[in-house]
Amino acid sequence: MKSSIANVIEKCSFLRAKALQAVALITAVFNRVSDARLLQNYLCAEPLINIERSLSQVPVGSHLISPRRFYVHHGIYLGGGCVAHYAGYSSSIKPGPIEVTDLDSFASGKPVWVLREHCEYSSDEIVSRARSRVGERHYRIFSNNCEHFCSWCTRGKSYSTQVDALLRSPRVFFSLISALQPRFIA
Repeated sequence: MKSSIANVIEKCSFLRAKALQAVALITAVFNRVSDARLLQNYLCAEPLINIERSLSQVPVGSHLISPRRFYVHHGIYLGGGCVAHYAGYSSSIKPGPIEVTDLDSFASGKPVWVLREHCEYSSDEIVSRARSRVGERHYRIFSNNCEHFCSWCTRGKSYSTQVDALLRSPRVFFSLISALQPRFIA
């Protein structure tokens, strides 16, 4: 009985990872990604690693993602169980700052994955860049959100594939999110 439950859970985790990989690939196609390294990251067999709250396998400076109802939330793992992320509208109608929180608060009851990607900086530099912006209160949903922040920390360029996909084709973006929603439930 236990092994069959474990098999079902493993298959669901695999499906969630593949669903997020499909979103990344479709976003890359919409963006007409010309950078071969970025496209290779989207197509790699294991771009996401489900951490299941086990921090021993999470490298410092990792780009973390966690699904929400209509978007994927992003943060930078600082080590010691701490994550830097843009709080945005998570707890108020007024946007929150870039803050440091524990992994459980970042996850908000959802699964968390490490997004393996090409980074322009070392792990220590990524952490330093993330910490340099803690307390910043310039959240803008379309131009400076949690994904923009993480992209800036890891690649030096503030960019959001979610926003870009939404602006290029809102109907396709929402159709994808709606289709993937059942697979986001842990």
